[in-house]
Amino acid sequence: MKINVRNNDNIKLQGLCYYNDSYKYWDLNHCKHAFEKDYFSLLPQINGRFHNSSLPMATISLDDYEHNFSNYHNSLSSKVKRDIEVSKKNKFYFKKLNFNHHVYDFLDINDSQNNHRKINPWYVQSPEIFLNSHSGYTHEWEDDAHYSQWYGLFKYFKHYKQADITTNEKMFAYCKLAVEGELATIHLIWGHRKFLNKGIMFHMITSVIEKIMKDKRIKCLVYYAWNQYPKWKSRMLFKPKKIEIIL
Repeated sequence: MKINVRNNDNIKLQGLCYYNDSYKYWDLNHCKHAFEKDYFSLLPQINGRFHNSSLPMATISLDDYEHNFSNYHNSLSSKVKRDIEVSKKNKFYFKKLNFNHHVYDFLDINDSQNNHRKINPWYVQSPEIFLNSHSGYTHEWEDDAHYSQWYGLFKYFKHYKQADITTNEKMFAYCKLAVEGELATIHLIWGHRKFLNKGIMFHMITSVIEKIMKDKRIKCLVYYAWNQYPKWKSRMLFKPKKIEIIL
C-alpha cells in the first residue's frame, strides 16, 4: 500500500518519528531538540521501517469500509461488539482531551500496568516530567493534515481533581493519535488494568477509528507492527500490510 504523507519543511512527521524511537519523539514540546537536530537525517531509516518486507504493519485500510464506520462496525465480531457495549453500559465515554489536565490519571493507568509486570520506567516518572506537553492546540510544526491528538475513555465523577485542576471526570484509558496526510498512526495507548475486562480498549480503539473515518484524506490507520499482539489486533480488523511511505 502506497501512502502519501505530503511532507513539507513546515511540519514534523510525528507518527513516523515515534515508530522509530518512541521515547525520543513522543511529544513536540518535550522532544523539541530531537525534532530540530536529528529529524531530517532520520527520515530515510524511518521510511525504511515501513518498507521492511519481513515486518508488515498492523493496518486498517479505510477504503475497505468506504470510510463508513457502520460498515466497519458491522464487520466486527459479535464478541467485540458485546465488549464495546459492556464498556458503554459501565458509563465509560470517549472524548478528546488536553493531556496536561490528566497527567495524574495517565500515571495511574501506567502504574496499574506496572503493578502487574515491570514496564519501562519512562511511564512512571514524576508528573512534572509530563506537564507542559503539546496538547490542545495547533503547534507551529503542524497544520490541518499533520497533527497529533490525545483521546481518552472517561467516567464522570463530580468534583474529581487532577492536582489543582477540577476535571469532574477520571480517565481510564488513553490514546495519542498522529495524522500525517493519508496516514494515521496510534502512538501511546494503554488502559487501566483493573478495568480491561470491561471492554475499555475495544471501546477506545474503535472510537478512534470512528473519528478518523470522518476525514476522507486519511487512507489507513497503523497500529505498530503486525507481530505485536496479532490475534488481539485482528479482532479489531487490523491486517498485516506492507506500507510504502511517499515522502
